[in-house]
Order: sequence, then structure tokens, then C-alpha cells
Amino acid sequence: MKLGKQNVFFLIVAIFVLLLCGVFLFRAPVLLVTDAPFDALYGRTRALLKRVEASLRLFRRVMPVSVSVDTGSDVVAFMVEEAAWSPYLVLFPYRYLEGARRYAEAFPETPVFVLGGRSREKDTEFLGFVSTDSATDFYRAGLCAALIAFDSEQVAGEVLLFQGDPIPVEWSVAFLAGLQEKGFEREPKYLSVTEDYSDTQNVVCVVMSGQATTFLERNLNIPVILFSWVDPALTSQAVTVIFDDSPWALLIRVARTMGKEGTSLPSEMLFPTEKMADRKMLKQVRDKMFN
Repeated sequence: MKLGKQNVFFLIVAIFVLLLCGVFLFRAPVLLVTDAPFDALYGRTRALLKRVEASLRLFRRVMPVSVSVDTGSDVVAFMVEEAAWSPYLVLFPYRYLEGARRYAEAFPETPVFVLGGRSREKDTEFLGFVSTDSATDFYRAGLCAALIAFDSEQVAGEVLLFQGDPIPVEWSVAFLAGLQEKGFEREPKYLSVTEDYSDTQNVVCVVMSGQATTFLERNLNIPVILFSWVDPALTSQAVTVIFDDSPWALLIRVARTMGKEGTSLPSEMLFPTEKMADRKMLKQVRDKMFN
């Protein structure tokens, strides 16, 4: 029985798809150590979507390894070992640094990276250490804050920056440079997250690098730029830009560069479009931020 041209075409496509699936499944996976508190903060559906995206873009499986927050370092290393034989690389949040060390010692041929975040000093004994490029993040936050300020009716308004701890000088310099790049010359006000700042009449934008819960609970109609891992769907309606340096946000870039582009990476910038639509600012921020 002869196959028609159309049947031959579909057979070739089917074989090609099967070959791609086989290559995908047999390629060494990327492992990401995670835990229940982080999953709840980040959002399980959001994490699943990120996992699918990363798997497709890297064309290899991305597998989370869920551990308990009180799991010992030796058990963490064992759970990663059990998750996959000879993974492409393994990413550990900084809180599991000791588990990463134990795993790296046992499997020196596997690339292991620890994500240090913003406030962690580089661990000189650990070669695969990736921190957040906070200077770049604060510069970009300054650019966004200036655009937001000029979009408001109060051109001479104030920009507030709430911080959990006093930020390093280079971060504040970068933030100011971002403001000035877009023509906003007024000095921002630096406040502690615990400070109950009530004089908000002239405030045009708020930047939060710490959990300023008291300020957010007031539900003021002031645009907020947030440094956070939290699911955007759970944030205040005032949040217009989010800087996310979570493991899921950095995973693809770490996997692609394998640390070759340095030891720090800027955050992923998120724009909750449904929250910015009323202000008609989304396109302006995206189009003008780096012009």
C-alpha cells in the first residue's frame, strides 16, 4: 500500500516531533531548589508558568526540588542528588548555601550556582555565586520614577524611597542618576519602612526596597515601584512596576551564561498591565525608559 504525499508529509512531521521530544527529555535538566514559603509568596501558578517558559527557552527540563525550610544541609544535598543524575546545573537560593557546598563537594563536575540576592557579600569560597546587580536596578527605578513623576499633574512633586536598611551609597547615586537622566532634578526622600510618613499631598511616586506595610495599608492613590518577589496579582493596585530578582527570574540568564558574564545580574522588570492601563503609562515606560 502506497502512502499519499500528504500522509508522507504528516509521517515526517510526526517523526521530527518525536525526535525533538526525545532530545528534550534526554537532555540534562536544570534543577532549582525551592520551598513551600517561597512558592506561596511567588505564586504556584506563576512558578509553573515560569517553569514551562524556562524549559521551552532552554530546550531542557527545568525541575524544582522542593525542600523544607528546616531541612539540614546534608539532606538538601541528598534530595538534589535524588532529583536527577548529572543535571546541567543546579541553582540554590542563598539560604541553602551549606547544602550547595555539600552538593558541589560531592559532584564537582556539575555546575552549581548560589543566588545571593541584594544584601549578600560574595562568598569567595564558592565559585558559582550570582548576586543581584542592584546599582542597575536602582538606576532603572530612577528612570521609571521620573517618567511616573512627569506623567502626573505635579511636575515638582516628591519621590519617596522606603528602605528596610540604609542602602549603599552607590545604589542611591544610581537612583539619583536615573531620575536626572529623565530630567527630574528634585532630591528624593529616603525613609525607613517603619516611618509613618503622612505628608503625601505632593508625593508623585513611591519606591519600596523594603516592606513598607504601614504605608501600603493606607491605600493611597500614588504609583508604587516595588522591589519584591511577591506575585503581582497579590500586590496593591498602586503598584506599577516590580523589580523581581527571584530564582525564577534569574534562572534562564544564569543557565545561558553559566556565570561567564560576571557574578551579578539585574532584576527582571514586571509591569502589571492591568494596573497601569488607566494611567496610560505602560507604553511610555517601556518605550522611553532606555531612550
